[in-house]
Amino acid sequence: MVNISFLKEQLSLIMPEQRFRHSLGVAETAEKLARKYGADPLKAGLAGLLHDIARDFDDNEMLQRAKKANLAVSEFGFAMPLLLHGPVAAVMARDEYGITDPEILNAIALHTVGSEYMNQLDKIIFVADKIEPNRRHSGVDEIRRQAAQDLDTALLSCFDESIRYALKIGCLLHPTSVKARNAILVARGFFRK
Repeated sequence: MVNISFLKEQLSLIMPEQRFRHSLGVAETAEKLARKYGADPLKAGLAGLLHDIARDFDDNEMLQRAKKANLAVSEFGFAMPLLLHGPVAAVMARDEYGITDPEILNAIALHTVGSEYMNQLDKIIFVADKIEPNRRHSGVDEIRRQAAQDLDTALLSCFDESIRYALKIGCLLHPTSVKARNAILVARGFFRK
């Protein structure tokens, strides 16, 4: 098993201080959500710690690492390489930190755009990334309240916020995020009569 203290020490050396603090906050928040929603807190903490290890790469390095790892890069990945930081981080977690648990790796990979097939840990990492204590964005307190009551409601709000932000700045909407959002609504009976 991974030595968490050693991992934190290693990450503190390679991540900018603010990003490292964010990752600690995501790990702590994810562990709490995992205990509340029946997921493994250790897996949640590891995924939270490692989810942003590729976040500070420039576009060129992100694309090079994705290519080297044989990741499928869509036109959205080429247009917005930052969206690849989840999948690239999952490869790094596996190759550089010895994480082999597919559930942890999947949660790391999906934390950027989500998926219509998210399991509990995937949802926890996605939400924890948006609500960890260092986050100060508009609407974060409401999403935190939602996360304390219903994970899917909080997840839906996270997708809504991401989509609103993309529209505000005039960038592409990733179709996977739209599908993930719609999957929550369908699961809740939105289209049933």
